[in-house]
Amino acid sequence: MRDLPYLIPILFTFYISLGLAQPKTLAVSTAFALSIVWGIARGRGIMWQDRGLKIPKRYIYYAFWTSLAIILIQLLKLGQIPLLNPTIRTQLSPRLTALTYFLGVPTSVYLFLEGRRYSLMYPLFVALYAYRTPVLVSILAIGLAYYEEGIKLERGNLKKLVGIAFLGIVLFEMITYLRGNTVSSLWVRFQSTVSALDVIVWRGDWLGTYHGSLQWAGVTSYFMGGYSPRGLIAKFLYVRTGATITATLLGGMYLDFGVFSIIEGFLLGIYYGMMSRAENPITKALYYSTLSYGIAGVETGILDLPVYLLFAAGIYVLYQGYRAGESK
Repeated sequence: MRDLPYLIPILFTFYISLGLAQPKTLAVSTAFALSIVWGIARGRGIMWQDRGLKIPKRYIYYAFWTSLAIILIQLLKLGQIPLLNPTIRTQLSPRLTALTYFLGVPTSVYLFLEGRRYSLMYPLFVALYAYRTPVLVSILAIGLAYYEEGIKLERGNLKKLVGIAFLGIVLFEMITYLRGNTVSSLWVRFQSTVSALDVIVWRGDWLGTYHGSLQWAGVTSYFMGGYSPRGLIAKFLYVRTGATITATLLGGMYLDFGVFSIIEGFLLGIYYGMMSRAENPITKALYYSTLSYGIAGVETGILDLPVYLLFAAGIYVLYQGYRAGESK
């Protein structure tokens, strides 16, 4: 469990390098990745008591079934299934969709760790939204949890892990195919994401351009409308109104704080380093959920309200555990 967070800086560095980023971007990205590594190492050495969250188990079950019910309600309201007609997915309610992600990911992980196989219903249901990232995050969270908690990858366990991975690949490819994407179009998106980061690093103020308002837009846009974080990135890049742009894990942070985004990377590393020592089942569910969002965020960034809320819950657990450790 303690080594899994290192996947984030490793994958981020690989992503940037494979995308043929410019030398300045590579330098900033390397410093950012190293700050995450340093943060993880420091976080692993901080002592805290994992007391989890005082949430009755029945409420976790309620939250899981509520997340599935929200998906069905949205589909009934649309009268169509976005997976079969991806163009209508923009008509989904952002607030209800966000609530689905916030409730569904951690509760499905928790129930999976409890041995409830029906927890795999969540990635199947959320795939109906026709968005790839939620499916990837869900399968990653469950797969990482199973990999770590399986103790030994015996033959039966290995089969289950392969089955989870296969389910994720099938759902991901199905959404990609039905949305009319091809391998070449995904490669173009990959390169355009790195190119967007190139422009951000070259044109952005080294002290930051938005000074925190870009990431804060991940909260305000859900309640008051206006530009989303990726909409602000598109605006900075002079892309047409209404478009959204992903710019890797670093892009949003750099536009907000410039080179001081390295500090944000360090704090992110501390969070993962401390959470890697989770023992309470609820804390583990939060850990695997935020870890999977961090891995997926290598490309998409961590810029959405549901993700912020999961991190906030995790930080609260760490804060309470740290205080309890100090009082001993």
